[in-house]
Amino acid sequence: MSRTTDSKKYLASAEREPGWWIIRVPELDLVTQARRIGDIQRMATDVVAAWLDVDPSTVNVEIEGFTPPSAVIDQMARAKRLLTKATREQEEAGRLASDAVRVLVDELGLTLREAAEILGVSHQRVAQLRHRTKGVRASQPNALLGGSSR
Repeated sequence: MSRTTDSKKYLASAEREPGWWIIRVPELDLVTQARRIGDIQRMATDVVAAWLDVDPSTVNVEIEGFTPPSAVIDQMARAKRLLTKATREQEEAGRLASDAVRVLVDELGLTLREAAEILGVSHQRVAQLRHRTKGVRASQPNALLGGSSR
């Protein structure tokens, strides 16, 4: 018995289990599996074609997404949160370093080389940090000498 698909699109999802991708086509209540991501489309198409008793080339299956195990999703969410926090802290560290350079060079009159020696960085880095603050932090007087940096 042969049925046609009339260019109907079937949606499928793929979820990773140990060793296999479990592929579901909910509309037809079908389940199959694949070893590799690259095999998912073909396996989904083949299972729908077999169920409908049609040639696979006439079947339109769209894979909605690939779902890794929930533990992996949780790990990635935590990694993103930590990266966001680290980025904020790195930006704050840069602001503090720029403030230190501004105090040493602009307020205390040290040369870039002198500030570099005190801070334990290269004079090129001091120049970068000083350039970063020009015009940006001018409205915050004496940030490192008793004022607030926020």
